Amino acid sequence: MPRLRNNVLANYAGQIWVAFMGFAFVPVYLQRLGTEQFGLIAFMLSLQAMSLLLDLGAGIFLNRELAQRAHDPARRDSIRQLIRSFEWLVWPMTIIIATSIVFASDAISTYWLNPQQLTRADASTAVKFIGMVVALLWPTSFYAATLSGLEQQPRLNVLVMIFATLRYAGVIPVLYFTNAGLSGFLCWHAVIAAAQTACTGWLLWRNLPHAAQPPRFDLKEILAARHFALSVFAVTALGLLLSQLDRLSMSALRPLREFGCYAVALTISSGLGRLVQPMFNAIYPRLSRFAASNESQELAKLYHLASQILAVLVATIAGLICVYSGAVLRLWTGNAALSSELALPLTLLFAGAAVNGIMNIPYALQLAYGWTKLAMLSNITSLLIAIPIYIFATKWYGMVGAASTWLMINLGGLLLGLPLMHRRLLRGELRSWYLHDILPPIAAAAFVVLSAKWLGPEVDRNPAGIAWLATVGMLTLTAATAASRDVRLLLLGYIWRLSAKR
Repeated sequence: MPRLRNNVLANYAGQIWVAFMGFAFVPVYLQRLGTEQFGLIAFMLSLQAMSLLLDLGAGIFLNRELAQRAHDPARRDSIRQLIRSFEWLVWPMTIIIATSIVFASDAISTYWLNPQQLTRADASTAVKFIGMVVALLWPTSFYAATLSGLEQQPRLNVLVMIFATLRYAGVIPVLYFTNAGLSGFLCWHAVIAAAQTACTGWLLWRNLPHAAQPPRFDLKEILAARHFALSVFAVTALGLLLSQLDRLSMSALRPLREFGCYAVALTISSGLGRLVQPMFNAIYPRLSRFAASNESQELAKLYHLASQILAVLVATIAGLICVYSGAVLRLWTGNAALSSELALPLTLLFAGAAVNGIMNIPYALQLAYGWTKLAMLSNITSLLIAIPIYIFATKWYGMVGAASTWLMINLGGLLLGLPLMHRRLLRGELRSWYLHDILPPIAAAAFVVLSAKWLGPEVDRNPAGIAWLATVGMLTLTAATAASRDVRLLLLGYIWRLSAKR
């Protein structure tokens, strides 16, 4: 398991660094651009998320396929041809994304967004730049998925960290020393997106196993993937639309300035996803291997351990942010009025993100077995219920309405979807997942952070406030770890081995 451990640690290092870069510089962006123009940046991030649909499930398919082919000597030689075949789909789609957004920019700025300070012409120009950024960055997800399937996460995350630094910190001189404003910000992001895509593609091809024949396009590789990939596409499309409904409803039904404020809370809540995704990226290929080789005992062991590790991390971060949401916002933005306005929406958003996060390992298990029907039906049902609720709640209750609906959707998936999954996969393990994997770290984290809130001082924007939050965070992590049986034993075993080496 050392390689799996290294992959998990590399994924977390990369994602923590990306999250740190974003959190560190968002207050600067708000100061230099204002909430309305920051709303356009949030709109760009939503388009980037939705553009992932256009790989039609190829990324998840390739991750699973490469994890299996890389350990099958009879199929290793076909890996290069597989990648080249899918590249013939990726790059034409990049052009389609760019041209579609550019041509639709006037309509988007007129009929979708609601700018009050920017003119329609300025908003339209910004959307054109956004189209270029989204298109140039899009192939990176394809190359990153294939590198994850080959279990090359350490090298991939070095690249991720370098370009996160260039993207978030490198744009600061553009904002401070030029008059380019939002246009300069977006131009810089376009340049970095193109460079990241090129470097990630180069890294992939450099790490592919050698083959006797040069790679070429093979339609059979595409056709062989169509059933699983299209099923994953349907699930991903529905899930992504579900996750973006709050952003879509806020951007369409509320003023752009309010959407910009909501995007500040989203920036923090989306940081939890950066703690979840590394675990998913490392565990999914390994679960796929165990599923393909029918190693059910090893699969169940890994499933429960990964679920407990994720529950410890999610419970710690979510407990701290949900209880101290106003204080975290004040420490981060330095804006008391904005912090007060966003405290409740942030609590609701983060709670929803936490529930969504702990369901990632069960979803990885479903994909490892190639079973997508449950997730598809669950997402369809959730969409049919959520769309009218989002429209009503966002229109009348604004940010609180949108965030509450997001929490409600995820609670439904946790309470209804998981029992259905365990009727087919790992039968008899549902009770253990709820009572041993998830509940103990959540209960321990909640007890510590609520006690600290009740007994502790008010958190101000000073070193003492930061120190108090850090202390509460460490105590919460310790309690959640101690309450989680497998994580506790894993950590104690690691400490014992280190002591034995000395």
